[in-house]
Amino acid sequence: MLSRLRAITASFAIISCIAVTASAQDVSFSTPSGETVTLSSLRGNVVVLLFSGVQDPQRREGLLALEKLAKDRYQGKNVKIYWVSVNAANEVTNDQLKNLSSAAPSVSVLRDANQAAFKRFSGKRAQLPTIVVLDREGNPFGQPRGGFNPNSDFINDLGSIIDRLLQRQ
Repeated sequence: MLSRLRAITASFAIISCIAVTASAQDVSFSTPSGETVTLSSLRGNVVVLLFSGVQDPQRREGLLALEKLAKDRYQGKNVKIYWVSVNAANEVTNDQLKNLSSAAPSVSVLRDANQAAFKRFSGKRAQLPTIVVLDREGNPFGQPRGGFNPNSDFINDLGSIIDRLLQRQ
């Protein structure tokens, strides 16, 4: 009985180590220009990730709301705002993603083609679009927000979260 208890305890210890290692792994995205952006390179900034697809009917409204935040409220501050395509590389070209960024030049467009980051951050009820806010250490702040209601006070709601994180030391 004691040896069985030790085996179970050892198993939990191994699982805990694996879970910590998996959560500590860095997430990377690609830009439409082919560069790689990692979340670890963004530490020190509050990061907003809006995961969406080019086929999403609310894509434009989401991009414009992010643009308003990035340009009017957080320009020059330690805030990085990204619109992240979850489309596979064969579904949308880099040129198409570059065209998206012309509608919101203050928002960077990234690609999460295998949806690794989306799956990691979106939670059990994955929904597009999904908004994730990361604190300055790269940890998710609060629950991911699924859906986009253009009639809500999206900009001020998200802005209040960002402001709280900027005030933290």
